[in-house]
Amino acid sequence: MNRQYFFASLFVRTAKGLAIVVALIGIGFCVLRYYQASIAAGAVGYQPPPHLQQALDQVKDSFLTGQQIVDAFNESNQTTTPGVEPPRFPLVIESADDFTRIATELSRLDQVRGQLKDSIVSRFEERVKSIEEKLHTYAAALQSPPSPAPASSPEPSPASAAQEESLFSSQLGVPEANDRRASLNERKEFLKTLANKAENADNRATLSEATELLERLGKLLPEKFDAASAAEPDSPAKGPGPEPSSNTLLSERVAHQLEQLRGAVRQMLLTSWTLDDAFKQATDLSLTEREKQRTATLAEQGIWLSATSRIVIGLLATGLVCLLILVFADLVQTQLDTATNSSTVAEAINSLRGSVTHLSEPTSILAPTPKPTPIEDDWPSAGGS
Repeated sequence: MNRQYFFASLFVRTAKGLAIVVALIGIGFCVLRYYQASIAAGAVGYQPPPHLQQALDQVKDSFLTGQQIVDAFNESNQTTTPGVEPPRFPLVIESADDFTRIATELSRLDQVRGQLKDSIVSRFEERVKSIEEKLHTYAAALQSPPSPAPASSPEPSPASAAQEESLFSSQLGVPEANDRRASLNERKEFLKTLANKAENADNRATLSEATELLERLGKLLPEKFDAASAAEPDSPAKGPGPEPSSNTLLSERVAHQLEQLRGAVRQMLLTSWTLDDAFKQATDLSLTEREKQRTATLAEQGIWLSATSRIVIGLLATGLVCLLILVFADLVQTQLDTATNSSTVAEAINSLRGSVTHLSEPTSILAPTPKPTPIEDDWPSAGGS
């Protein structure tokens, strides 16, 4: 082969190897992009914090403790405790489905918590509400103006309670718990006064039972603050709210006071539980972490989408370059074959011409061409014999 086609022939000989090298480079680029994407996705991926799991465990422990206390109280009080199941949270929190399960379980726990609280004061409220209904009925039947109503015990504003290893949260201070206990004692004395003044035996028995129930409910409050209550200054008591007008019957005013008493007892005994604090903390953390998990998932998906698009483009470009190398190699080979064939034909033609020339040259030297002899006219002239 002619040396002037050296690079073309070299390209043809190394085309397959060059295509393989380009393919390996393209594949290496794609592997590198995948590795970088995996590192970036791992860096922005959601990592469940330990304090969320601790908050959920605290909710479970608080629920079990509260349920045991409520069961013991209702058993001694001859009240039925609703059958509820303890919360079940996922052991590993990684995906959106896990947070959905947590939200569903917390929603169910919120309803169960309300049922437990209602079971504590249900019997007390039934007794007090029955007296209220009788007073409303009696007031509706009366036609004469009522006599002045006896002064009721002042009610302090609702406050929170604190007790370790009990229903109530440990975040509350001593004054709040002492005020709550003092308020319950005032309401208990108010019920005793009404029971002593009741003329109907059934009403007197109902009020006495409500007083006893309220005393049992007061035992749920922290006991360790009893000594401190004497040292605390008396806080100014607030009235039970707007009193009915002076034209209101005495029975209506007493019923209004009993209604306020029920609300105050519910506020003092059913708020600020340890379960409430744990539930609020777990709910806030789950909402915050759920948003973080959603943001991390979107960022991770964006990284993988970007990496996938680049990998696909890299593979397509690699395949196209390899195909072009092989196609150009075939075209160059075709041109080389054409050039080689043309050179061979030209050489054959030149060789043939040289042979013909070589054969014709000796004849002209040995035998020179004779001169042409003039031809005489042997034909008779016209008219001759």
